[in-house]
Formats: sequence, C-alpha cells, structure tokens
Amino acid sequence: MAAALSTDPTDLREETQLSAQQSAVARMSRAARLLLNAEHLPPHARTLLNRMCLPVTALWCRVLRFDPSAPDWPDRDRFVVPSTTMLPLLRAMLRLTGPATEAALPLEYGRHPAVEVAPGLAGQGVAAAVGMAFAEQTLARRFGRSLVNHRTWVVAQDTDLATGVAMEAAQLAGRFGLDRLAVLVTPPAGPDNGDFADSLTRFSASGWTVRKVDAGNAAAISSALAATLRARKPTLIACLPSAPGHALAEPHLPPEEELTGPWSPTARRGATTRRSWLRRFARHRLRTAFEREIQGQRPALFEEDWHRACHWQMQSAEGHATQDAGLAGLRALSELLPELVCLTAASAYRLDLAAPVALPATQQARARLLPAEQSCSIQDHGMAGMLNGIALHGGLLPCCAASMMTVDRMRSALRMAALMRRKVLYLLTGDGLALGDGGGGWQPVEQLASLRAMPHLAVFRPCDVRETTACWEAALTWQGGPAMLLLCPYENQHGPLPAPAFGTPSRGGYVVKQEEMRQVTLIASGPEVAIALKASHHLARQDIRATVVSIPCWELFAEQPASYRKTVLGASGLRVGIEAASGFGWERWLGEEGVFVGMDDFGTSAPANALYERFGITVEAICEKVRAHLLTSGAERGSSLRTPDQPRTRVRGPLTTRP
Repeated sequence: MAAALSTDPTDLREETQLSAQQSAVARMSRAARLLLNAEHLPPHARTLLNRMCLPVTALWCRVLRFDPSAPDWPDRDRFVVPSTTMLPLLRAMLRLTGPATEAALPLEYGRHPAVEVAPGLAGQGVAAAVGMAFAEQTLARRFGRSLVNHRTWVVAQDTDLATGVAMEAAQLAGRFGLDRLAVLVTPPAGPDNGDFADSLTRFSASGWTVRKVDAGNAAAISSALAATLRARKPTLIACLPSAPGHALAEPHLPPEEELTGPWSPTARRGATTRRSWLRRFARHRLRTAFEREIQGQRPALFEEDWHRACHWQMQSAEGHATQDAGLAGLRALSELLPELVCLTAASAYRLDLAAPVALPATQQARARLLPAEQSCSIQDHGMAGMLNGIALHGGLLPCCAASMMTVDRMRSALRMAALMRRKVLYLLTGDGLALGDGGGGWQPVEQLASLRAMPHLAVFRPCDVRETTACWEAALTWQGGPAMLLLCPYENQHGPLPAPAFGTPSRGGYVVKQEEMRQVTLIASGPEVAIALKASHHLARQDIRATVVSIPCWELFAEQPASYRKTVLGASGLRVGIEAASGFGWERWLGEEGVFVGMDDFGTSAPANALYERFGITVEAICEKVRAHLLTSGAERGSSLRTPDQPRTRVRGPLTTRP
C-alpha cells in the first residue's frame, strides 16, 4: 500500500506521543477503518465494526500466531468469526496482512482457508470455539507444547453470548479449564445494554475471567491481551464504547508499506513462528502419529485390528442388544484410535446410578463409563456445538453418546456439522418404543424422519449385533458429513436373524430372507426387522411368499446402483414398510401403492410390548394388513393369493395400523 506523507504538525505531534508498537497498531487500525468504511454496511453494523477495529487490530499486530502465507498451518491460533456481521473485520485484516492472492478469494467457509467456521445461528460459533480449545488442550497433553501451543480467539456479538448453546458451552469451558480460549465482544449499538451485562455476569459465574476495556484505549487493550496470555481460566474481553473525548488520538498518516502485506507485524511474526515449529516438528518423536491424525488417516492394519478388537468386545459385552453392541464397538475403537474423543451426556444412561446393585447385569455394564470419556452432564446443546469445533480443529475424531430424544436439543449444531460436512459420530441410545414405560415424551416419533431429511447426515438404525458392527464400519467410512447410530437398549425377543441372503448391511440395505417369485416385500429397520422376519414365517403358512429386507441406512442405500436397489426391493409385489416411528418419507421405498405400519401419534406410559400392540406393530397385525391388501388387489379378477404379480389398485394404505 503506497505511503502518503503529511506535513501537518498536529499529526506529527500525535505520532511522537505513541510508542513504536502503538504506532503500528494505530496505523493498522486506521487502515482497517478505511477498508470498512468503503464497504456498504448497515449503520448498526458499521458502529460495531468501528468499535471493535482497534481491539482486533491490536490482537493481530501483537498477539495472534497466524502466518498469512500458510493459513491452515496446524499450530496457528484459531481466529473464529461466527457471524456475517463481523466478517468485514476478518476481510480487512486479511487484506492488510496477507498476499493479494489470498485476499481475492471469497470469504466463505470451505473456499478461504482462513475462515475457521461457517456463519450460522447465534451461539454456535462460540460453542465451536470451545470445542477448538478443548481439542488443543487434548492434543497438547498427548504431543506436548512443542507441537501444540496455540490459542483460540473469538470475535462474537452480544447475541451470541445470550444464547443457551453459548451458556452451556461456557459452563463446559469453565469446567474443563480451557485457559487458552478468549472471546472479544462489544455491547449492542443501542442504549439498552441490560442483557449484555447479564451475559457478562453469567460468564463470570461459569468460571470465566471477564475484563472490561475501553475499545478506544490502546494501552488498556494491550494490557487485557497480555493478561489473557497469563490467565488460568477462559477469558471474556468486553470492549466498551469510549467516553466522549477519551478515544485514542490516531495518527492521520495512512499505513506505510512496511506495515502491510508480507511486511506486516502479523505476517513477519507468523512466518518466524511457523519456521521454528517446522524445525521442532521435523525432529519430534511423535511426528508420524501427529501427521497421520492431522490428515485424518487410519493407522496401518486398522481393518484387521478393528475386527479383532470388535469381536473381543462383543464377546465380553453383557447383553446382545444393539446398544450393548454399539458401546462395545466404541470401546474397541478407542483402543485402536488414540485420536478418538468421546463426550457423554447424562441422558445416554437413563439409569438409577444411586442403587447400582439393584440393576441387571446388562444395565450395570452400560452404566460404566467409556474409555477416555468426558462427561458433559445435561449440557447436550453445548456438547454438540463443541463436537463441531473439535472436528474443525483437526487431529481428533469427535464422538458423543446421548439419548435419542436429546437430538432435538442438538439439532442446530448437528445441522451445522452437516452443512460443513465435518466427520462427527453420534451414538444415540433409547431408540424406538423400548423405553415405553418412561412416558410418551421419551418415545421418538418424528425424529427419524427429520434426521433422514437432513442432507449429508448418515443415519444408521441397526437391528442386531452383526448389523451394528457393519454399521460401525460404514459410519467410519462415511465421508460426506456426520454419522449417527441409533441404538436400542433391549434385546430382540424374536430370536437371532439369519445370515444375509443378498447384499450386506454396509451397503445400506440388503435382503435378510429371500423368497422366489415374491408376492410381498417386508421392509424394516432396527428392532422391527425381527418382527418382519417372524411375520414372513406366518405369511408362509398362508401360502404368501414374503421377502424380508433390512435398510439400516437410507443414505448409503440411496447411493447404491439402481440395479442393486431393484434386486433388494423387488420389481413387483406389495411393499410394506415397518418401523416404530412416523411414516413420513417411507414412500421413497414403498412407492405409491405401498403400505406403512408404524406410528401416527405420540406414545404413552406403558411397557414396550403394550405400545407395539397399541400401534399395531405386531406379527398378527402385519399379516392381517398384508392379506387384506392382497385380497383387495386380486378381487376384481378373482385371482389367487398365490399369484405373484397380480395387478393392484391405486389406493394406498394408511400410514398406521390404528383403527
């Protein structure tokens, strides 16, 4: 940027009153303001950005570990801007400190390497930043400060602090002692700052150090940043508007060339720090492991070790429910992948831990904590936001265990993970009607349909131990975004399932029981596969040939070739979907003439068997519905039920078996 000299003695007098570092910050701040003023911004946004300009410039000039020539360097400081309102500040800093090629890139997540997180709902960026700080702390304990020694900085709005997800994440940050996390925030532009003051109080009560500084006082800002580097707790810096007449007298000289671009203090300090880190990295004893984990690669011989460890864990599991198998798979995975990090919500084990002696053996096994587990109590919302930050940080594989019903609290964070296509593993327990005696509020109805409607999210609902193992493998392989396993805590009461007749669970759908010249295809997922299999045996006694199909993952099944899907689902015959949930979306596999057996209302307080009876998800009800539809479709021609390819009417069956 070209320099323009000034001969105004007032300007020169103001220039001499500042130290060399303060002069550099003041010049850069003025340059940033010029860039901000050149943009078309709403008045309130312009006010907030101008107020935050000096604190952010001081951070970039004097503290931030960031090399603009390598914005994705692993040990860089994370600079998180979670809202589009504050993005112009990041754009100005990148234009003043980075090369012109980087400044020309669109400032969007996934397109510019300096954008750490995609803008989203208020509070999600703060929760993600907590996850990044947690990832830094976890990696530093393993690899040491010679390889992992950075901080996480957030430029937030007042609305971010007031959200529930930010408060839950703040409590977790205080509990985990994330002292390398700092949030810079300013009050709203209006006169009413009551909510902002309340937010500061809540953060302070959550174990944070809260500092209030004059946003126009360079000395106070520098002091606050220096104190943040020494803090033993996460820090919140509230940048308050300057009182009239107390703002810093900035020099009116434009920034000189040696203060911008590759010659800026940020670029020079970042390049020096990165070169020093590369020298340490080249001779570090854990270099290979660090490089593998940062790149997200699996260890050598992972497949063989996984099958061996998973088989051993399945044998040592107390029960044979999919929940037992899922947790056993997680324990096996933790033995093979040191980068696995598991956050657990209290809802994952809905047990009476005060009296463990009275619990059955299977429930006592589930009550035991998982290896390397971090409990997040009931902060499911903040925990889900942290998982996104852990995935964004790199070097770790984030996983969580929670109840199926808490997905409604985690939905916004889950949507952010799917939007950014980050690899996050979710284990949700208490699936289906298995917990019917806990009340209708704990029985999912529409959750499955809503989760399957979310792009880039792979939802797995296994039916037995073998299918759970296959779903684990498929979830680890899934690269399009987050993966979710829905697990049932009770064992199948209808006997073991046979080996697949065609296809494999890893392809999302396969044939459990094959019948030649099929008349009916019973399609199910989860515990209802066993019910469908028993119903096919009953239909066989009535001379009705029924093929049983399990679709544990719709997303994977939809990616299979059309020929494979046609072979699994059948080219003709009646298709019946069976699932203890809403039938919304099942027409994708059933077609216009298919029948769905499931739920159309919320559950009630009753044992699981009674609820299956009430909603008609039973062997007898399924057989009766199949026979009635076959009779109706063959009534006009008087054809026999033995005829495999008889024409059917266009009338579609109801979505449930309730009268």
